Amino acid sequence: MNGSASSTAPARQSPPTSSPRKPTTPVSALRRRLHDPDGISSSQKLMILVLSMTLFGVSDIVTGIVPSIEVGPFELEVAYFAFIPVVLAALFCPLWVAIGAPLGEMVFSDMLLGDFGGLGELEGFLQLLLGIYVAGCIVRDPRNRRQLFAAALALVSIDKISSGLIDLAKVGIGIDPETLEESDGLFQAVLVSESIELVMALLITGVLFGALPAMWLAPRLYGKIEPLMGLRPRDPQNPPRLVGPRGTPFWLIGVLALLGAVAIGVVSQWEEFVGREGGIMTLGAFQPDFVDEYGTAYLWVALTVAALAVAGACVLVAVLRARRRRDAGAPLTSSSQQQTADRGEA
Repeated sequence: MNGSASSTAPARQSPPTSSPRKPTTPVSALRRRLHDPDGISSSQKLMILVLSMTLFGVSDIVTGIVPSIEVGPFELEVAYFAFIPVVLAALFCPLWVAIGAPLGEMVFSDMLLGDFGGLGELEGFLQLLLGIYVAGCIVRDPRNRRQLFAAALALVSIDKISSGLIDLAKVGIGIDPETLEESDGLFQAVLVSESIELVMALLITGVLFGALPAMWLAPRLYGKIEPLMGLRPRDPQNPPRLVGPRGTPFWLIGVLALLGAVAIGVVSQWEEFVGREGGIMTLGAFQPDFVDEYGTAYLWVALTVAALAVAGACVLVAVLRARRRRDAGAPLTSSSQQQTADRGEA
């Protein structure tokens, strides 16, 4: 009787189990806010960041050695090798390339050569970051030479137009009298001068040292360099989207970045105009003038240090790639060992 009663009694239902939720940390929340269309790991982001830092930093030191040519009132010079950030942003995640390239310019070129201006350097950092990110998102297929050409021109245009707007704002406010004197006191002459500089930069930096090398280099590296870093080649059907964090319209992010660069440039020029030493924009300035003290031979010392940094970046890529392979193969090894043990027991 008791046995039948116990057999007919309804079984107690165990409470539903739910997978434990991982605690949300500020770091994980920040990662979710960042726009990351490729879904790459932290180690891969670090590899892209270090690679873009070292390559662009070394190239910026080289451009400092290349002499400029004066043709009448115009000065022909190479601002930077634009093809390096264009190719990297076309092959890898544009966000981390855009962060690493101007950071490499600040570390390897400015600090290493003893010409770091402090917080005022954020002006150029924001301009270059915005231009590289837009250029990387323009390239849907790194084998498409038209997209690479447009990306190089977009990078130089955003960088130089924003720089020109900052210069015009300085002259318009009246805190840059030297530029106004060079233009005979005419604001229209300053505008014409900035326009001519933009055209020359597009031809030299954008086309000659940007689009043409990128059109030759990117299609040849596509599909070959990404597997070395454990990344998949860019899918033309699913390219990076020009969208800000949490789906924010990118034009809003771009406008805010340009306004920030204008504010930094105007404040820096105002502090210089009023003769204020040790201002906010010079915070963290590092200017020991190594080149003036030791001569141009110091540039080779800087290049050697930068080359060692490139070699270190390559070693870091190899180590992280080997670790990823080992971690990926560890579960397979353990499961096969378990199956062998089960067969032995049977």
